[in-house]
Order: sequence, then structure tokens, then C-alpha cells
Amino acid sequence: MNPATPAPDPSMPAHLRPEAIAAIEEAHQLQNSGHTEAAIHRLERALNEISAASEFEQFKERVSLTMAVAEFSVSAGNPQAAITRLAEGFGVAKEAFQQIKATGAEDEKRMAFRGLVQLKDLHTRLKLIGEPAPELQIHKWLNTEPLTLAALQDQVVLLEFWATWCKPCEQLFPRIKELHAAYSASGLQVLALTRYFMAYGGGPDAQAQELTLIREFTGKHGIEFPVGVSEDETLQSAYGATALPMLALIERGGIVRSFAFSPDDENFKRALAESLG
Repeated sequence: MNPATPAPDPSMPAHLRPEAIAAIEEAHQLQNSGHTEAAIHRLERALNEISAASEFEQFKERVSLTMAVAEFSVSAGNPQAAITRLAEGFGVAKEAFQQIKATGAEDEKRMAFRGLVQLKDLHTRLKLIGEPAPELQIHKWLNTEPLTLAALQDQVVLLEFWATWCKPCEQLFPRIKELHAAYSASGLQVLALTRYFMAYGGGPDAQAQELTLIREFTGKHGIEFPVGVSEDETLQSAYGATALPMLALIERGGIVRSFAFSPDDENFKRALAESLG
């Protein structure tokens, strides 16, 4: 089974120079005409021809082109090539990030760090597809007794990574509720997973205050399926789910099947139907 083409990360670096934009557009045109390998070669050429520019401009282009190569490689049925390219790209980007961190403006440092995380997260997600899902590390459960993936292996599990401050996450909840209502009887178990953000590294009082906020938030949105709260970013990192919202679909038997930023992603919908079928 080939993993589905991953959806583009909506938080990818923006405002690329015309050369990089043209390369990505040409690659999409080639892919749409059935020439995915040619599309990958076009992106690889653009990577090798990044012209002289500021360290930050080169960094943005390298991150965006590397992620595009990975996504096109998955589409071509070669996820291992995508994983290899991402690992190589991360190494190069990490070196460039050190230079930006030393000399760049504050907004450049923040965006460069986000780009570095995006490469790492996509690498993590691709490596997980077809593998056993990492077990949940949850500090506090709401709406349920403590759960484990090991105990849910006879069900299809949908993990929704979210945060109270994330507006797209809030906008996504109605769709997740629809999925839960439509497919829970068919064996779909939805788990909404967040973590302490404001109380990160804080003590019990800070955690209790954030738990109150999470309870109020999920109550306001009528969330009846289980909500898990982690102490830190460990679980998000294990699933490559730093960008929010992120969905992870786990087949019966505990194997990771697909990732998506939206349940309306066509590849995700197909994966869900096949998993439940």
C-alpha cells in the first residue's frame, strides 16, 4: 500500500521569489499531465540552481522546494525517496538555520525555525505511515476513562491534534463531530489531543487553570468524544503534528494509515473509507 500524497502544510514559508514559484507551478503542470517524474526533476533542478540571495531567501526556497520534491515523490509511489530527500534537506537547512540564528532579524529567525520544524515533521509523518502508531502519552483525559491505542486496536482511530488558541482547529470541530456521529457505530474512535501550552513547564495550579479552559472550550463546542491533554510536545513530535490542526488516521491493528490537515482532503477521505470498510 502506497501512502497517500500528503497535503501541503498551510504554514509553509510564503513570499518565495519568482524563480521558485515558477518551478513549483511548472511541476504541478507536469504532474497534472501525468509526468510526475518530470515534475520531480524540475524541482530538483530548481534546488540545485538556487541563485545568490540572502541566507534567509535561500533557506525559504530550499525548504519549500524540498517539501515539494518529497510530496511529488510520494505521489509517484516512492515514499522512501521522499524520506531520504527530507533527511538530506533537513541537514542542509539546519546548517543554514544556525547562520540565520546568528545574524538574521527576529522574524527571520522565527520563520526559519518553523521551516526547519516543517521538514522534520513531514519526515516523521512519512516514516510513520505503515508503521505501528506511537502510544499515547496523556496526562489528563476528559470525557472518558484513560485510553491507550493498544486497547483500541479493534477500532479505526482518528487523532485530532488541536489547541484552544488555534482558530483553524476551532473551525474544524464541527466536521470532526460530523465524522464522529456518522462513523462511530462503524468502528471509528475519535480522540481530540491537545497539550498544556500556557501551563507548559508550570506547576499543578497552572495546569489546573488550563484544564478549566480546555473543559470550557470543549463544552462550548459540544465535544463528547474523548479529549486527551499531554504535559508537553512529546506526543505531537512523535506524530510530526507541530502544525495545527493535524489529523492522524490509524487502521485497525494500530497501524498508521494517513495524515491530513483537513478531513475533506480527498486522499484522507479515501483512506478513511477503506479503513472502515
